[in-house]
Amino acid sequence: MKAILKLLVLAALCASADSWAKVDKKFERWLGRTTAQVLGAGDRVEVFVVGPQPVGSRGSADANTGNQLPPGTPATVQRYPVRQVAPGQGRAFAQQLARLVFDERSYEPRLYPFGRTEMKACTFAPGVAFRVWARTRAVDVLVSFACDEIAVAYVGGRREMLVGDIDPARAAFVRLAKSALADVPEVATLSEVRAK
Repeated sequence: MKAILKLLVLAALCASADSWAKVDKKFERWLGRTTAQVLGAGDRVEVFVVGPQPVGSRGSADANTGNQLPPGTPATVQRYPVRQVAPGQGRAFAQQLARLVFDERSYEPRLYPFGRTEMKACTFAPGVAFRVWARTRAVDVLVSFACDEIAVAYVGGRREMLVGDIDPARAAFVRLAKSALADVPEVATLSEVRAK
């Protein structure tokens, strides 16, 4: 009987370790509960270099890749064409990305997602995409270093990507991208300070 009790306690501890992380309500309102929970519980991350312009709504391919993609690689991430695939990252990387996304200090207070008094005059053009997996569910986080913005969306969800201005956290996002894509010239040469 004691052995069964020990197994039940051990199973409960393991289940709680993988349970959804508690996320601030402000971020749940912005991203939606499911997206926030998946991002907070990420256990692995796929890393992609993506083209800056979305492909057509019918999924017409981007002919500018110039790279042979591994089998099973998605053609697009949130309609942005995949140009290159980097080695996958583990739980520690997923947690680091989630900490940046869920840190209120990552965002310019006057701009989206929490401020509404100003808008940037640039077009979101990502170069890097992270697909964060929590078991079988995934969330995409696309990063535009041209505008210092991120866009977050639940994979397979009906909502549009939700954008946030990350001027204050640019350096941290650049370091994170470089840690996963150090051999990609356009990422390796990114500055931690955006030229104005």
